[in-house]
Amino acid sequence: MKQKTEITFEVEETIILRQSRNRLEAFCPQCQASVEMIMPQTVAALFGLSEREIFRLIENGRLHFTEAERIFVGRNSLTDGTESLRLNSGS
Repeated sequence: MKQKTEITFEVEETIILRQSRNRLEAFCPQCQASVEMIMPQTVAALFGLSEREIFRLIENGRLHFTEAERIFVGRNSLTDGTESLRLNSGS
């Protein structure tokens, strides 16, 4: 008689964000206010999404953005929380 063994691994991930060139304070045309803007790569890491999904959300108008030397996402548009953001991306 064969025995079946199940092994479970728990993985813990810590993301540390530091003030750097990844953020800036800028005028958000959608909010009509000066808000903190974050790079799409940082947003993707925070919400466990790919950069491509973040850009789709920008194109669909679900995330506010501005273009400086790069594209930045308005932090105010992230207030729905992780689950809502994932649902909006179609994942």
